[in-house]
Amino acid sequence: MLVIAPVISNAQGESAAKRKEAGTMVRMLCVQSLTEGDEEVILATKTKDGEWKEHGKVTLRSPFITPWVHVPKGMTHLLRKQGEEMVSLGSFKSGKNLNRAILVLLPDVAKKTYRVNVINPGELKFQKGKALILNYSKILAVVKLGGKQKTVKPGQLLVENITANQDSMYRLLVSYVNLEKKIVACYDRFVSSNPKTRKFLLLFPDPNTGLRVFSLSEFGPFE
Repeated sequence: MLVIAPVISNAQGESAAKRKEAGTMVRMLCVQSLTEGDEEVILATKTKDGEWKEHGKVTLRSPFITPWVHVPKGMTHLLRKQGEEMVSLGSFKSGKNLNRAILVLLPDVAKKTYRVNVINPGELKFQKGKALILNYSKILAVVKLGGKQKTVKPGQLLVENITANQDSMYRLLVSYVNLEKKIVACYDRFVSSNPKTRKFLLLFPDPNTGLRVFSLSEFGPFE
């Protein structure tokens, strides 16, 4: 036993080191691209010498979900190449316990950058057949995904089951609560359910309808 114990300890140490070096797999959900058409974006980190180290490239368009890309732990930038220069369009930080992440890219047209919302699907138990609802507005939303209605507060994120009927269809109803505390419908569709996908439902403020609904399905691989 005295001989075996150090071997096990070393193996555990090596395994932990490998996990630390493994980094994070990220997939980007582009709500709206900053440019018309396709745009190539480089994922890169900065070295101690101030140089950019590339880790992969993705093509963004509106709307679009990129393939998975591996990045190291720490701060990663989204870069656009302009001549000989690299311009940062936004950044995100992945911690040691973040193995996979969904990055929601929200454009800031005035600044010509993206605000990056990091989502941990494992922590949220965001699995196949479920919907992730995120309310980016400042008003109370009410969402129905074939089942019971759920209220979604401003800034709140929920993961909900999708309840489809025998025809694999469900009613996707999005409403908001107005100043008179009445529920006003602004988005009403019958949608086909695919239990092999994950559904994103992002809610944005809209001056005409109260809420603008961004709905997109994500196909695998998820793990």
